Amino acid sequence: MSKKRLVAEAREEVHAACAAPGSIGDLLRRYLTVPERLGPSEVTQTKVRRILEHFVDGREDRPVKGARFDHIDAIIAKARIKSLDEKGRIVGGPEAARKLRKELRRLFSFARKLSWINNNPVDDSQEVKVSPGERSAGFYTWTEADIATFRAHWPLGTKQRLAMELMLWTDQRKVDSIHLGPQHVHGGKFVVRQTKTGKLLRLHIASQLVAAIDAMPAHNDLYFLVTEWGKPFSIKGFGGWFREQCDAAGLPRCTAHGLRKATMRRMAELEMPNKTMKSVSGHSKDDEVARYVEAANQERLAEGAIRRLSEWEMSNLDPRLDAKSAQRTENG
Repeated sequence: MSKKRLVAEAREEVHAACAAPGSIGDLLRRYLTVPERLGPSEVTQTKVRRILEHFVDGREDRPVKGARFDHIDAIIAKARIKSLDEKGRIVGGPEAARKLRKELRRLFSFARKLSWINNNPVDDSQEVKVSPGERSAGFYTWTEADIATFRAHWPLGTKQRLAMELMLWTDQRKVDSIHLGPQHVHGGKFVVRQTKTGKLLRLHIASQLVAAIDAMPAHNDLYFLVTEWGKPFSIKGFGGWFREQCDAAGLPRCTAHGLRKATMRRMAELEMPNKTMKSVSGHSKDDEVARYVEAANQERLAEGAIRRLSEWEMSNLDPRLDAKSAQRTENG
């Protein structure tokens, strides 16, 4: 059993000892007994558990039956306001409020199944709408110039270069890309089981990535990327380390996750269909893909579209109609 799961069980025991029957704390304790209710992977479960525990904190003894839609509205409205936590990080905002409402709806739906309430108060609460101006752009998407700059600073044979190429050419999340190793290669392809979604992907290994792997000193590790102590990176540890390598290359806005977005941008600029892009990234929905391809080069795509329209018209327009139009123009 993982360390995270042991910590989670310890927290659940605390909830069990403190929660009064029929209270919000009691509801959360029962809800957490089946981790799959929180999501398909341990990573997602940890995030959702944190959201719900934050909601319950200070409300443990309040009866579930007393929850009303206006209470939920007030809680969601507060979550919508951005603020700084004790570590100076920005928390809250419209996306956070929408996620909280989604998880509260599931939590109180569980209470209804237990026959503790007749109606889910979240169903009657105000939906969280995010205006275009409030929508976060998310992580910065690497440009082609950024990629070239990083490669120039970190040549083949460096761990930094291998890390970048691994994420760029697999288009996977950090948790999956940094833990790839020789055992994942079968028939010239990576066979990857995504940690977050559970999807099994078979990904062709690009020649650029093969070159980066082959340029590294030979070793017998199960991972292509290891720390200076020969251990696999943790997700948080790798994120911080790679952030420093980007800074050293003069790329302060670039992050590991931005490379995943860069691969999606490249595919969008090549006008690959959504189904093709999802086959690489592992996304399930088109709206998920849309969030990643917003950085596609609008000018380049628009130029290509207008050129194709122009060529189509020239090849399909009846020249006699064009001659008549010119005649009318000449005659005023």
